[in-house]
Amino acid sequence: MTLILNPNLGPGELSAYLRLEGWRPSESGPLAQLWSHGDLPEEGLLVPLRKTSSDYQRRLALLLRDLSRIEHRPAEQVQDSITLVFYDVTRVRAAHPELIDDTIPFDAGLRLFQAAQKIVRAAAAATIRRQGSFGNSWPLRAREHVRNVRLGHTERGSYILPIISRARPAPPVSDDPQIALDIDVEESLFDRRVLSTMSDALATLHEMTVRSARRPSPQDVTDAVHEGVSRELCTAIDTALTQDSVAELDVSFTWSRAARAPRDSADSVVFPQEARENVEYVADRLKKIRVPREHVLFGRITHLHHEADDEASGGEVGMETIIERRRRTIWFELDEATYHEAVRYHGEKRRVVVRGTLDSHPGHKATMSVTAFGPDLSLAAQQPSDDTARR
Repeated sequence: MTLILNPNLGPGELSAYLRLEGWRPSESGPLAQLWSHGDLPEEGLLVPLRKTSSDYQRRLALLLRDLSRIEHRPAEQVQDSITLVFYDVTRVRAAHPELIDDTIPFDAGLRLFQAAQKIVRAAAAATIRRQGSFGNSWPLRAREHVRNVRLGHTERGSYILPIISRARPAPPVSDDPQIALDIDVEESLFDRRVLSTMSDALATLHEMTVRSARRPSPQDVTDAVHEGVSRELCTAIDTALTQDSVAELDVSFTWSRAARAPRDSADSVVFPQEARENVEYVADRLKKIRVPREHVLFGRITHLHHEADDEASGGEVGMETIIERRRRTIWFELDEATYHEAVRYHGEKRRVVVRGTLDSHPGHKATMSVTAFGPDLSLAAQQPSDDTARR
């Protein structure tokens, strides 16, 4: 069988993948490097460095075949793993024991594509704002995100749509307030934050509509909004389950190996056809209840102010963030315990996330009434000892 090479596979992806597998460069030249592995002293890999070289594709094919032999799996699978080293993959799967088997009824297939698009858009919107229903007031950034993510080829295993999004490791932030956040870098982290929101929101919706033995209460529905659940997310799930030819819909996540998976994220959720009634109920409740709109902002702490003569009080925090591709400093008050957490995150040069009611009129000091604050757990820089966001 002829190996069909990915023309976009470059030295950056090769290097990242090999390092994750324990390989290290031992000798280097202008066009290629020799890599070795401490546990495989008899093996060596020649890794091409320049995509513009006339023999790059030939060298790449040889490298993939060597890795295929060493890893005992097809070269095509190795190539896919390298290609996606900087990407997260969300797989949306429709299943039926009789009617879906690598192919799908036309109407059900069309609704599956629509459901995938709606899930992505709802998660992107909830990453920016938490509200029960977005209606026609979608954030522009959410609309743009849907256009930026990619769909892979359908995969075997019932009927599977892979959604591919970027997941570059988060670079460290400076604790020097004179060094501003890089807008392009912070914007590039949005993809991973969306997927983290999607995972949390779907897990919350699954808990209410599938695992729980009772119908969700009004308070359950209100609390779910804070986790990223919206009416639009519910209608996305309902879209796929509308067809009787779909017995269940599941969404699974394969997190990029180059950017560590978000802490406590769900790897897979399954919505059976029987859950549709509960999903529709939650969607209806979200349309009717009034949940205050809350903004979600990510950034780094630049200012800390605490009254020295009042040990029992909290303090004021200034956080640099990006709003509509502009740097802004948002000010908010925290209670004593949460303020001390903010001090720790500042010392550790951590990105943080804050949620609440934003007041950011042009020409005035931007402030927020905070309902949740904590470390940004969606990114790779977080440590296992992280606390979950405080409410």
